Amino acid sequence: MRRSYCIAFACTAALSAAAHAQVQPGQWESTVTVQSIDMPGAPPQVAAMMKGKTTRQTYCITPEQAAKGPQEMLKQNPSCRFTKYSMTGGVISTAMTCSQNGGTMTAQANGKYSPTSFNVTSTAVMSGRMNMRMTSASSGRRLGPCTGK
Repeated sequence: MRRSYCIAFACTAALSAAAHAQVQPGQWESTVTVQSIDMPGAPPQVAAMMKGKTTRQTYCITPEQAAKGPQEMLKQNPSCRFTKYSMTGGVISTAMTCSQNGGTMTAQANGKYSPTSFNVTSTAVMSGRMNMRMTSASSGRRLGPCTGK
């Protein structure tokens, strides 16, 4: 169950990383907050423990990574593909599908971005051995040059 949550969370975070296209390289900070989660068949306390959970991370985007864009990052998982990808005029709208662990995960993200920030709302739905629906809010901002950490 925890593994499925991590997979969906990682894919949702990857979608929020889509806001990194057309951004300035440097040190970035992002947060992802689980707004709602529905896990039929799971103990209610499992979903309750995840709802409202915020994960914060910092990372460096190199000039090379910024030039490639977020779709390149997702090629690390060959089972994932975008079914929709639009980033124009500060508005992002994406949808992707992944097949993994005997199931399917679909995720959609919508929001706004600039060269130094993003705000995205995402919905991920898993089906297969474990069914789950999760919505999350992601935001990020450029902190400055990469620190080497």
